[in-house]
Amino acid sequence: MITTVTIPENKAKALTGNPQDQYEYLTGNRALIDRTQKFIEDDKQTELVNWGSGSANGRMIPKEFTETWRANGQGTNGIFTVVEPADLKLYKSYIAKPLSMPDKPEVSFSLVDYHRGNPIARYQEGWIMIKAKMPDGKEGWYSVSVPVPNLNMCWMGAVWGIPKYVADEMTVSTTKNEVKYAGEMRYSLELTPGPVKNKKKLEDYKMFGMDNALTFVPRKDGRMVLINWFNRGGDPRPAGVAEWVTGMVKIFVRARDPWAGLIEPNTVAPGVYQRIIPEGKSGDFIWAKVGAR
Repeated sequence: MITTVTIPENKAKALTGNPQDQYEYLTGNRALIDRTQKFIEDDKQTELVNWGSGSANGRMIPKEFTETWRANGQGTNGIFTVVEPADLKLYKSYIAKPLSMPDKPEVSFSLVDYHRGNPIARYQEGWIMIKAKMPDGKEGWYSVSVPVPNLNMCWMGAVWGIPKYVADEMTVSTTKNEVKYAGEMRYSLELTPGPVKNKKKLEDYKMFGMDNALTFVPRKDGRMVLINWFNRGGDPRPAGVAEWVTGMVKIFVRARDPWAGLIEPNTVAPGVYQRIIPEGKSGDFIWAKVGAR
């Protein structure tokens, strides 16, 4: 289990880190954002491959590397579930052109601990996402609420048009994941392990839905560029399943949040706790321009 306290009740308990490590991590993220912003402003570019570093050319991830991560409990882990929306009018209000309603509207919920085993890059993130259709008929996931544990991750999200906010505290475990904000519970997923009927459907969401996402990224001229990020020719993100526990997930969303009406209060749905690790062929992570508004 991991609990990250960003805004402690007792200010004397504020956490500190290695200044040099933090500096290198922040400057690295800044360089990444500079590359994505340059891509957004360049009308001649339609795709950005691996954040501008070029293709991985199908490299195989060494088996020894994968097995070390599997044995040491490293990787990305969290709880995921997906449900049908309770309020279609509210659902439609989040879909802006050129996006349109999908064939089957769905809302997904995740809370994840990224990069477990890496003391510098590790962070937690939650998603409440809706499915939407692109002009070419393909579907992806669009975020409506994304809690994160620090200002760096929030800043990166804001630059990319993702509705992130900084939580007071985020906890990720195998059975209960929580987000506290302004001294109260704002979002949680609680898994009761057991068999589920739609196991195959859950297996289709190996990366918690984040391997096919949509976001409107702002340009300097005020236009918004719709980006679809996805994986091509393999999977550059963790792909091997090290842990997989199905069950029923109880979803809690703070009632006064605008997106709370997407589900009925106390909704319980089939879901999964999973830990995923790098495995197999390394593909490419693509940012593709879909349209603008």
